[in-house]
Formats: sequence, C-alpha cells, structure tokens
Amino acid sequence: MRALYWAGCTLRRRLPEVVEDHLDLLSRLGVDVVELSEEGCCGSPLRLSGLVEGFRLNAARVAERIEALDVDALITGCASCYRSFRGYAELKLGVRRVLHLAHVAADLMPELRGGAEGVAYHDPCELGRLSGVYEEPRRALAKVAEVVEPLTSREGAMCCGGGGGLWSTAPELSLAVAEARLARDVEPLGVSKLVTACPACLLNLRVAAARREASGGGRLEVVDLGSYLLHRLRGGR
Repeated sequence: MRALYWAGCTLRRRLPEVVEDHLDLLSRLGVDVVELSEEGCCGSPLRLSGLVEGFRLNAARVAERIEALDVDALITGCASCYRSFRGYAELKLGVRRVLHLAHVAADLMPELRGGAEGVAYHDPCELGRLSGVYEEPRRALAKVAEVVEPLTSREGAMCCGGGGGLWSTAPELSLAVAEARLARDVEPLGVSKLVTACPACLLNLRVAAARREASGGGRLEVVDLGSYLLHRLRGGR
C-alpha cells in the first residue's frame, strides 16, 4: 500500500519523536509512505470552533493537494485529524481512503505475545465516541500485550480533558479531569503503562500522571499506540 502519512499539527510540533516512530512503524509494516513537504492543518480547530465555512474552505485546499498525489490512502496517528478527514467525505471532497494508524496496525502487526505485559488502553473521544473506532486499537495491542480495560472504556470512557480546546482555555480544569481519569479508572488496575491513540490525550495524561506521581501516587507511563507497537517490534518489553 502506498499511503500519505499525515502527522497533524500537534504531533509534528509538540511530539516529533512520535512522528518518527509512526514513520518507522509503517515502514516496518510494509507501507510505502509519502509525506507532504508542507503539511498544513486538517482544519480541526476550525470545526471545533464552529467555523464551518472556514473548515470547508481549508478542507478544499488540503484535499486538492492530497488528490494530486498517487496514493491509495491517507494514514494519520491523530484522532482529531482522522475525524476531520472523515468530514471531508461529508463535504464531497475527494480524499480517497482515510485510516487511523490503528487500522493499519490491527491488520499488519505481527503476533509478538511472548512475555507480554498488561497495558491499559484509553479511548480518545474523537476516535472512539465520535468516530466509532474501538476494536482496531485493541486488536493491534492484543498482538503484543495483554489489553486491560480501564473501569470506564469504549462508549463510556471518561474524557482525558485535553480535547475541545479545554487545555487552551481552562488548563487547570483540563488537568483536573485528566487526574480524575487516572485516579478513578486506571490506577486501580495496577498497570505500569497506559496507551492511547491521540496526541492531545497523550500530552494531557502525561502531565496528569507526572502530577499524580509527584503527589505520592504510583508511576504510570503514558505511551502513544504507534510508539508502543514499534517498541515491541524492536524487541522491547
């Protein structure tokens, strides 16, 4: 499969090491990856702000650039970008096949269950409730680890507090939500790793986990799905 990899603004600007992990993982899984020299924005902030016409105009510009590429699909590791590109179809813009990294990994990741540890998976709102992608991240993780469900998950999963612009407009409230998510739903599981498939969730939950540890809680490592799968492919435990 020849595919355009779309990192998205948050991953490319704030988590470039995760972008490198995604590219390495896709290459190891046999995907012929293409990148745009200047990616731009998928328009998610415009959509979330209710600026429908601005989202439509931006989407048309982005779709035109993507259509010019000879690719079979667009792959992104960002839940917000994934949802935005699915919205392009509703606008009848010709972005062909849109996949989250989880879709690709669920199909192509080899079984590496030897000595697998238990890891919890956090459902991002934009990938889960708003896009209906629940099984693929779990299928991918189950090939390399034992998936442990938080006390609320799937459709009922508690939000991390990092989406919808909350971390920009009310950062302390955003982190309070994230800390509550960890304290109530994840820490009782006794796992050492929490995996998620959204950069906003990753950033907010990482800060919340560090604050929980500093205040006397246990250590919890919050990891991107693609980064964790790559780590296991490289032989890590």
